[in-house]
Amino acid sequence: MADNIIKKANWLELLFDLIFVYAVSKATHILAHLHDGHIGIAQYAIFMLVMVPIWWVWTGNTLFVTRFDTEDTGQRLLTLLTMLMVVFWTSFINADFDAYYHGYLLFYVAIRLILVLMYWNAARKNPLAAPIALRLGSGFSVGLGVALLSLFFEPPLRYIVLYLGIGIEIITPLLCRHALRELPVKSHHLPERYGLLTIILLGESVILLATNLSETDWSIVTIITAILGFTLIASLWWLYFELMEKHVLGKNLGAGQRIIYGHLFIYTGLSSIAVFIGYAITLELTVITDYLWLNLFAIGMLITGLLISFGWQRIAHRVHLKLYSILLSSIILLMGIAVFVQR
Repeated sequence: MADNIIKKANWLELLFDLIFVYAVSKATHILAHLHDGHIGIAQYAIFMLVMVPIWWVWTGNTLFVTRFDTEDTGQRLLTLLTMLMVVFWTSFINADFDAYYHGYLLFYVAIRLILVLMYWNAARKNPLAAPIALRLGSGFSVGLGVALLSLFFEPPLRYIVLYLGIGIEIITPLLCRHALRELPVKSHHLPERYGLLTIILLGESVILLATNLSETDWSIVTIITAILGFTLIASLWWLYFELMEKHVLGKNLGAGQRIIYGHLFIYTGLSSIAVFIGYAITLELTVITDYLWLNLFAIGMLITGLLISFGWQRIAHRVHLKLYSILLSSIILLMGIAVFVQR
């Protein structure tokens, strides 16, 4: 049975999401940082290096709120402090990852330490939830300790150590999944939170579309491309929220881990599609095959995320075939126009 008390996102959480608008935008623009009209493999790697912590920082706060938030003054102050740290942290997100690494890491650790403090505080205030709160806080602390050790290494070894630490954090809830079922996520709150961030990412696509239109000389081809780009965005919105409303919202989610971890891939896919739509307008990609690789990466990530979050039977249901047809047609036509115009 789903939780009887319907918890909704509060105003502070909505402000928290807005802080991440810039973070997501900076991450997305890593793929827009071209070298001689080409997206290199290193850019995809840096993009993932940046996206995983952004998703994890946002997810960490969201999961704490859905289980432990009391909305008291102390909790609000800690959340506001987290927002400030995210603002500082975002300033170090850059395609030149090595040059900004130390500031990026230190503010990431600061953000996560605030979350650890929240868990310890929750354990003190709620004895019944103390065992799981302490297990999560301890696991995150170990991961942060390992991540900090990356300061003593040079690239590329430092990134291996960093992601070993982040990996420890990410698997901590998975190792606690049986205990977390005793303290389930809120069946309305969690889907609403992930849906709101999805809206932000779709909004990034609209921003890139509109911005590139304003900076490009218009033609019939430009207008057709813009219409196709918006059709693609609208189809993604329709598909995602239809799946969310029918199969997730208000359901018994238990620990909610399929939704949580699946959205890493959904968000990565949506961000990449936003970049593709921008390039379809500007035609800045001069290596034609890059359109194909960018789409394979984006669609691969998106489908993987949908599979994890909703399951094969749900996403492959015939009721969604029209939406998939529109999505695929929009992508193929956008690629076709880009290739045709540049030849």
